[in-house]
Amino acid sequence: MSEAPSGRSPTAGRGRGGGRGNPSRGGRGRGRSKRGGGRGGGNNGKGGDSTPSKGNDDSTTNDHNIMASTKTVDPVEEKVRLMGDQDILIAFGPFIRSGNQDAVRVHQQYLANSNQNDFINNARKFLINQERKPKETPSVNINNDVTPAVPVEVKTVTEIEAGRNNNSTQNNPPHVMQPNLPTLPPGLLTSQNLPSMPPGLLSPQQPQQGGVQSNNNILRAMPVGLGYNNTNNVLPPGPPPGIGLPPPPQINAVSPINRPPGMPPPMRPVAAPPAAESMMSPLPKPTSSILPARTPTSEVPPMESKIELDTPSSKTPAKPTKQWRTQTRCEEQPGRLFANDMPAAAFNTNASSQNKPTSLIARTRSELTARWVLPLPYLRDRAIRRFEELKNAAEEEGSGLTRPPPQNLTIRDALKTLTVGLFRRGAMDNGASSSIVSKEILCSDSKDGPDKDYFFNIDQREDAVFGTVPFYAPRTPGNVVFRLYFEDEPHVTLACGPCIEVIPSDGDYDQVLRFILSNFKAKKTNGMSSINALATVFEMFSPQRSNANFNDAGRMAWGCVCEARKVVEQAAQTYVNKKEEIEERLEAIKINDELPDLKSLNLFGDDKGTKKEEEEKDGTDAKTDAIMKDKFANERKWREMQHAYSSILQAVVSNKHIHLLMKRDLLSTIRLEYELWCPLCDAFAPNPFVETKFEASKMPGNVSAFPYPATKEHYQMCRSNKEEMQLTVLGFVPKLDNVGELSRGGKKGRDFFLDLSSAMNEIYTNEYAVSEKVWRRREQVRAAIEQVVSNSLEFPPGTKVAVFGSSANGFGSPNADLDLCLCIPASAADFTIDGKGVEAMTNLATKFADAGMRDVNTERLTARIPIVKFNVPYSDNGTEILVECDLSLQNPLALLNTSLLRTYATISPMTCVLASIIKRWAKSRDINNPSKHTLSSYGYVLMLTYFLKNARRGDGNPILPNLQWVDPQWAQNPTTPYREIAAKPKSRQTLVEHPTLENYVVNSYFYRDGLEGLQKYCAGNNGPSTIGVLLASFFYYFAYTFDYKKNVVSLGNTLVEKEVKAEEDGWSVYKSGLAIEDPFELFYDVAHVVKANNFLHIKKEFALAYSKIANEAQSKKDTITGKELIDLICEPVSQDESND
Repeated sequence: MSEAPSGRSPTAGRGRGGGRGNPSRGGRGRGRSKRGGGRGGGNNGKGGDSTPSKGNDDSTTNDHNIMASTKTVDPVEEKVRLMGDQDILIAFGPFIRSGNQDAVRVHQQYLANSNQNDFINNARKFLINQERKPKETPSVNINNDVTPAVPVEVKTVTEIEAGRNNNSTQNNPPHVMQPNLPTLPPGLLTSQNLPSMPPGLLSPQQPQQGGVQSNNNILRAMPVGLGYNNTNNVLPPGPPPGIGLPPPPQINAVSPINRPPGMPPPMRPVAAPPAAESMMSPLPKPTSSILPARTPTSEVPPMESKIELDTPSSKTPAKPTKQWRTQTRCEEQPGRLFANDMPAAAFNTNASSQNKPTSLIARTRSELTARWVLPLPYLRDRAIRRFEELKNAAEEEGSGLTRPPPQNLTIRDALKTLTVGLFRRGAMDNGASSSIVSKEILCSDSKDGPDKDYFFNIDQREDAVFGTVPFYAPRTPGNVVFRLYFEDEPHVTLACGPCIEVIPSDGDYDQVLRFILSNFKAKKTNGMSSINALATVFEMFSPQRSNANFNDAGRMAWGCVCEARKVVEQAAQTYVNKKEEIEERLEAIKINDELPDLKSLNLFGDDKGTKKEEEEKDGTDAKTDAIMKDKFANERKWREMQHAYSSILQAVVSNKHIHLLMKRDLLSTIRLEYELWCPLCDAFAPNPFVETKFEASKMPGNVSAFPYPATKEHYQMCRSNKEEMQLTVLGFVPKLDNVGELSRGGKKGRDFFLDLSSAMNEIYTNEYAVSEKVWRRREQVRAAIEQVVSNSLEFPPGTKVAVFGSSANGFGSPNADLDLCLCIPASAADFTIDGKGVEAMTNLATKFADAGMRDVNTERLTARIPIVKFNVPYSDNGTEILVECDLSLQNPLALLNTSLLRTYATISPMTCVLASIIKRWAKSRDINNPSKHTLSSYGYVLMLTYFLKNARRGDGNPILPNLQWVDPQWAQNPTTPYREIAAKPKSRQTLVEHPTLENYVVNSYFYRDGLEGLQKYCAGNNGPSTIGVLLASFFYYFAYTFDYKKNVVSLGNTLVEKEVKAEEDGWSVYKSGLAIEDPFELFYDVAHVVKANNFLHIKKEFALAYSKIANEAQSKKDTITGKELIDLICEPVSQDESND
């Protein structure tokens, strides 16, 4: 079942939630009449499809005919009875907020016992009583006009916010959804009694008399609230604090990129508003246009000002190509989006600097209000652009436009398909199909009219449109976000809200687990989302009250576990069937290859036979490739399903409060199941309590197969089966004893790591330390290349050549290639534009050949960063040495990374020793080659730096300070507890433009001055056996401790989750493998080249390296020397292992 938060107060929304509640379409909610089932959640017959149909999500189908019933039915009671639970809550909320004593009493009973079912029933009875009370009707004069309301003071956005800041009270708090208000009497919103707006609605050049405009079908200047069906003249909720489009963080260094593309300009100051009476005075007839007014010609017949922006074509449209979500970072987005008045973390600088939470905490099914704001210039430009795109598309298809071009576009045209959606954080796409629920601002059904729109206002002085949309938090816990986008361009994200952490309270677990259980039983999907939701519930389970009763929730929890097991067993059956099918297809191709050669039979003659043979060979290769893709996909799906199920078991086993939810015998069963799981194999071992040869029995199987009570012998049986599987899959049994247990092994343990550390230092000194002689050679080669560049006259004067990479950062070897970069002067920054740089590099390559350079290679000149490869001959005491060189064009970020790593190497030489052994190990084990989809040396150095900055010394301080976040005052005198800064400084010196991405600013700050204090601090880590212990700890950490599924290797000041990177930078949240964030290009995943199978291989190598160290440390025989142990760890991979 999908979650169906409320729609248009009380009708429902689009997507996997509720519908708009009209007779013909909706969004899978619940109706309120005899046709209440089906798609939609509306009133009086608008709740479902026009014919009775099957309801979805939270709906139930009501098929009985009320008119055919012989029993007399109270229409008031029947109307309320057919209301859905969420509609009851929406209708009941206003009475609580208004202080109704009966409503407050019902709510207090719910707070006391937390029984939601009783609360819904009591609220339903209360609403029935309220419906039976006589209702007041507005007074009508003799002309059938409504008695004029008391004028409402019209305020601009800025003034509304100023009033909030001065603690001014409002009738409706901004975070409370508006109640259902009675329909206005006929004639109130007609053109006869509403003032009009002057021409140029969205034209900032024409000043408006009214600061805030409301949303009507043809937009008119009116008091705030009239366009919102507000008969009580209550000021509708204004924009949240800071709605005046707060500018992005100030960037002083680079003026052209102070504002990313599409970002709105800072709000202009607003003058005092006119009196309310002036707003009611007659105004000229409106044009309601966002286009300049045009004089109609004879060729253009009269038409309505409003157009439908759809493509008029009779042809079947081609399948659109996949468009990835763009503008994922808040700083790039033109709008702003708030959740209950909280801005996104990127703009919540005060909370960040004061260590306050930047995310919103919400209970399941609690009320949420999404508040959005967009600049009018953006809407104007987009509306014009969309019309031109659709017009051109129609002309290309040859169908032409079904109507002439519009003379005016209204604000409703500009806001058409504008949608606010509630998404799981990190969802890859926007749109109704990917959201929990999505709601369009404007009602697309012409029958409902603008009174069904969600609230929005226009502030001409602020040059922006803002509005609110009510939501409910999802039923299942986790992190969610609001997103603003157009449904016809869902890949363009207009705004993102803050993270909303949905956390159930003690009284919510029953309903949450009941909902997950119903999802399992509905079997609408493969069950993966329900399994993940269940694991999240178990992880979050932390009762606030020790005496809370969780009997019902416990039964639901166990039911969910059993249903999850059924899902996995079904997946196992599917995996086995698919595997057998793939093997049969491969066998058929193998048999076909073994048939006699057609050419040798001479059936077609020489020419025909050869051609036929080649065609069949090409077809066979294509079939084999397709089959292998199916095989890898089948294995991946089965692996992911097992991994998801294991997360449930892990959450149960690791939660110390879980005994309050589940009984002891059930926990014993789950612990036995989890004993069969091996994260290195990403698979469950065969169940020793199930006697079957069927491959699916690798899963734990039926609960009845597990004994209770579980004894040590039962656990040992599970461990034995797991070790047998590990020997088969991995080739070894991993050691799980941590490093502390190894180093505490008496004198032998201390001597073991002392000998290992001594061998590491010796290898580094003899093989990896770069001598002064090598540094001089590199400098001479660099100077010679720079001279050739200068003499070529191909580049602007002042162009320099700099060394970067392992040849300069301190983490390379004497034999490392020389990576060089052409540094173009800032005065000629446009040199790399329009292919000038590539052309100059091409000409430079010929000059290199003339200057005596050898093996000049220009194949990579078309790369993102052009590169020329060549060798420079160098004479070393009469012996010629060829220095391999790679020269790139304008690569300042590579120089920045080099400088950062060089500073780490300067303050902590121990880091270089560790890196040299790790790179030696990675190369020998064939996991250090990006061209083969494994990790680069740079990636391993970042992993080491991440590990050292998170590892702690005995005094609680990190082993390696984080240079990008360390407090400069502490760095100069590191004698106190470690401190970091709250935010990086932004100045002309620290902010640089990205060399290839437009409007992307890189903060290049890191601490690099006065390193003496940090050198002394890091010198305290250099104990006799420290390096050996750290090497073993590094392997252990990335083999067993690091959570690859949730976290990212990042040098930031906080833990970076994959969900955050998926939300902000479009990374895959479903990727369970390694992810490494670049220190400066935060959008770049250094490990993106690593494929899933190769990641498992790398993780296996981490465990194998640690297991070799642990086996030798715990061996009762004479241990090998430190040098021999390093050789054992770095044992070259065999040909058989390489093929596997």
